[in-house]
Amino acid sequence: MKSDPPTKTCLVSIQKSNYETINIRTLLEPLGGMKHYIQKGERVLLKTSLLLPSEPKKAVVTHPAVIQALAETILDIGAVPYIGDSPSGQFTKRRLEKTYRKSGLVTVAKNLGIDLNYDTGVTKIDIPRGKKLKKTPFCNYILYADKIIAVPKIKTHSYMIMTLATKIMYGAVPGLTKAKYHSLFFRRAAFADMLLDVLSVKKPDLIVMDGVTGMQGDGPSGGTPVDLEVLLASEDAIAMDLTVCDMLSIEPIWIPTLRQAKIRHLWPSKIRYPLLAPQDVRYTGFQLPSSANSLISGSKNHRQQPIPTEECTACGQCVEICPKQAIQIRDHRASVDYTKCIACYCCHEICPYDAIKLDYIK
Repeated sequence: MKSDPPTKTCLVSIQKSNYETINIRTLLEPLGGMKHYIQKGERVLLKTSLLLPSEPKKAVVTHPAVIQALAETILDIGAVPYIGDSPSGQFTKRRLEKTYRKSGLVTVAKNLGIDLNYDTGVTKIDIPRGKKLKKTPFCNYILYADKIIAVPKIKTHSYMIMTLATKIMYGAVPGLTKAKYHSLFFRRAAFADMLLDVLSVKKPDLIVMDGVTGMQGDGPSGGTPVDLEVLLASEDAIAMDLTVCDMLSIEPIWIPTLRQAKIRHLWPSKIRYPLLAPQDVRYTGFQLPSSANSLISGSKNHRQQPIPTEECTACGQCVEICPKQAIQIRDHRASVDYTKCIACYCCHEICPYDAIKLDYIK
């Protein structure tokens, strides 16, 4: 990933908002407005964040109100928006249909007359300056876009601590390949470098962060919603993530993608805030995932391990996603072979019933 000049200054626009009063024009005005990024007739991907089929109120997925507001602004210019992502699990039309429907995006697409992506085709592409990846399969729905607007959500992540703008383009990697990369890059630093490699292939032209309702605790699917009441916009993913850390009083070096980005000299030298600054929207008491405790304290304790609970329905999704085949269904419950487990937390992330907790194995 090519380093930016050390004198680079980035803009991050911050706006107080709820889902009923979203004003994309005001948010983007300091950045030059939507017309600075999108031209009439262009095909514009709204790269949303759809981890798994989930209702918007649970704060697992990007809220459809943000997607709708962006799509309406793009339509006003005369461009052609479409919506897409590659959720966890198999990258199939059936899974996409279920995810779009439960996340509220089928309604958005129908109301506005725009497309949801159902193309599950993949193309292998080179990453010339990749640190961990030299090539990777990439979803065609990403490659077919003239412009990309990424729409991540402020959420915790039990493996990467926070899942923000630097991780949003991981949805360009199809379904189960993401689990495979957990197996190949099972150390946090290596996985973070891989994410930065993926981001370098197809950087979004614009990023709009859904921070109206975020997620804290043991995310990205098992945490709890938290009202932060902000939207953010920037061209630079790292500047945006540094801004979120400032806003939530999180040390950015605790976030593996930001730590590796600093090592790779990708941090901007200055971030300018033309509307509100992080201190204007400061949120105190934000809860990081429990898996961050050892990182923050500097403890040498082993990583937490995934532990199936009585809520397990033996649906088998954890078995499918596990990159090391460390999980089997036994006696109507998931069972983990901890001699194989690499503590990637894919099973915890994808469980639709919040039936896997994270804790230390004695």
